[in-house]
Amino acid sequence: MVKIVSVRVPDDVSEEDVVRWVLEGLARRMAKRLALKYLEEGVDIDLEKALKDFEETRSEVWRELEKEYKRMGIL
Repeated sequence: MVKIVSVRVPDDVSEEDVVRWVLEGLARRMAKRLALKYLEEGVDIDLEKALKDFEETRSEVWRELEKEYKRMGIL
């Protein structure tokens, strides 16, 4: 089921930007639900590996965000 809503954004914000923001918000909500589900069920996790993977992923994501922010002139 979908809903159409009107949103006012600055002139320099494209429809693709708005769609991306909505999808990012939905992804966060879905990830939170999945994480809670797995925590409730109990998950066998290697915490050392999970922390290392998290740190590596966070660094990769930050590098990509940094590139995009520089391209946009934010940084």
